[in-house]
Amino acid sequence: MSIPGSDVSDTAPIGDRRAGRPRSFELDSALDSAVDLFWERGYRRTTTRDLERHLGIGQSSLSHNFGTKRDLLLSAVDRYEARMEADLFPILDSPNAGLDALDGFFETLGEWIESNRSRGCLVINLMASEADDPVIGRRVRAYRELIRSSLRKPLDRALPSEAASRAELLTAAVMGVHVTARSSDRQSEVDAMVAAIRDQIARWRP
Repeated sequence: MSIPGSDVSDTAPIGDRRAGRPRSFELDSALDSAVDLFWERGYRRTTTRDLERHLGIGQSSLSHNFGTKRDLLLSAVDRYEARMEADLFPILDSPNAGLDALDGFFETLGEWIESNRSRGCLVINLMASEADDPVIGRRVRAYRELIRSSLRKPLDRALPSEAASRAELLTAAVMGVHVTARSSDRQSEVDAMVAAIRDQIARWRP
């Protein structure tokens, strides 16, 4: 299937795999660049020529190291998710995490969105734009489940009888904050949403 605005199909190898050269670049750095490009432009609007220019490598190296454009996107999502887990999730995983941890998570989420130029969330952006791609769709659902299960851990400790429903509510809240960040150029709107979510969590205290 051809992707509008792209010079190749989403499943065709990027360049000629047989022409692959020895790795002359740092893969982690290249993946970070791919994360930023897909995050900024979206999957469909990013062409392989965009990737060559942004990552500073040729088609054969892209193909040899990352495979197809979709393969590179999925690797970029893994890289992005690892970054999210390191920056946002540790507070939810501490042994005694409860409602204070959830409050801290949303406070940090607002700051994280602002520091990343209010681009929303790479994976949640894909949720809206790539719903017809089953491979990307499965990866997006796995990410959503990660958010849900991470938010549920402190709820299981603090509000065990209501943990499932509250986790669904907060998962939807995370997604809403990211969509607002992507669709608005005003951080104040994100801050207002985060403040409302934190106020709701405060109301759950015994």
